[in-house]
Amino acid sequence: MKIFIHTDLEGVCDFYDWAEADIPTSRGIGYTKEFLTAEINAAIEGVCSVYPEAEFVVEDGHGGGYMGPNIICEKLDSRAKLLVGKFARHLNTVDESFDLLMIIGAHSMAGTQQGLMNHTLSKDKFYNVALNGRPVGEIGICTAIAGYYGIPLGMVAGDYWAAVEAKQLVENVRTAAVKRGLSSYCAECLHPDEARKLIFEAAADAVKQKDLMKPFKLEDTLEVQIDYLHTEQADDAKQKGGGKRVGSRTVLFTGSDLRELFDRCFV
Repeated sequence: MKIFIHTDLEGVCDFYDWAEADIPTSRGIGYTKEFLTAEINAAIEGVCSVYPEAEFVVEDGHGGGYMGPNIICEKLDSRAKLLVGKFARHLNTVDESFDLLMIIGAHSMAGTQQGLMNHTLSKDKFYNVALNGRPVGEIGICTAIAGYYGIPLGMVAGDYWAAVEAKQLVENVRTAAVKRGLSSYCAECLHPDEARKLIFEAAADAVKQKDLMKPFKLEDTLEVQIDYLHTEQADDAKQKGGGKRVGSRTVLFTGSDLRELFDRCFV
């Protein structure tokens, strides 16, 4: 059993506002990184309760760790390999050797009404993202990349609205809602011990039921349509990313490599 764990930060228990890192009276972003690391470990423990010899690759997907690591390496379960750095995003090293994808710290897509810190890829750049005509968030993007390699989405842990999004996208996916967004910057959170217990159980159940999970497959020709926040961002995407301008702020990218398409839209 080989598991790829993609991580983000916004969906971690008790994290509610990006500004928390800068608020003098807050516990700081380091506290949230402790929680993220513990939630990853809970998923690993859950899998290993069923498959003791399982292998893990953990991707630091919150900015690729480029703005500083989001996972505390020395506290991460020693059974995992850590993928971190500028291009550690979009399942950078995933291939056919993996059996399941799991996502920890997930948030909902841009525009989700009660989604805590909802956004897709960048809160300062992307307004809407559609994949082959279907609106998607980061969960959908990761699931589609994994599906290209025949890997199902097994489990998602994060905000309640991210869990809802995952269930709408993939049948039989297991979820662990560690908090429930009430608005963009307000949530009802579980106690960390309860959150980790849910993640442990969801991860264990996912590998027990892995034969029920099917990869999310798309056509060979892919279309990624991006609505940018500003026209100048659409200008750059057309000129530097090679996209087709289809609206004042909208650019269409086509190809067969989904990771390459999303790299182009980030210019």
